[in-house]
Amino acid sequence: MRRYLVVANQTLGGEELLTAIRKRMAGGDSHFHLLVPATPAGQLDPGSAGGTGEAGGQAAGAGPEGLDRSAARQLLEDELDDADPKDSGEDLGRRLARQRMRHQLDRMRELGASVSGEIGVADPVDAVGVVLHRWEFDEVILSTLPGRRSRWLAADLPTKIRRGFKLPVTQVTGATTAER
Repeated sequence: MRRYLVVANQTLGGEELLTAIRKRMAGGDSHFHLLVPATPAGQLDPGSAGGTGEAGGQAAGAGPEGLDRSAARQLLEDELDDADPKDSGEDLGRRLARQRMRHQLDRMRELGASVSGEIGVADPVDAVGVVLHRWEFDEVILSTLPGRRSRWLAADLPTKIRRGFKLPVTQVTGATTAER
């Protein structure tokens, strides 16, 4: 089974990214792990509006307390959803990242993809490093904003990931949620 690390935030839900995912699914058994670096609200693209979607989960597997991971994660997410976001102290950018991730997980599952996901630290290189410390992947799919609007491209993120982690990187350019 091929394993893909998908790194995206503001471009989640875009057709460009889904096309790249479909292409890999057509190549055989695969698992996708969605990593959404939590870009602080002040650093989001001005064209980016609020997130989309609800609910999401994790791959199933038995855990402590007799709950499988999916059920335990859903209980935790429901609890977090019930909390007033203004009381949580959570940055708006992190909340938007969580909403986008949940929506993308649902869309990928509708395609029949095996998928898991997590919110990472704001710095995408650090976020990738944390995930790669726990799991191995065959390829990184990096979804960025176009050209000059992309802080990730300005920082040469594709090259940093490719060289720093010795993995092939496919860069996909997409529109923000607000532009769709």
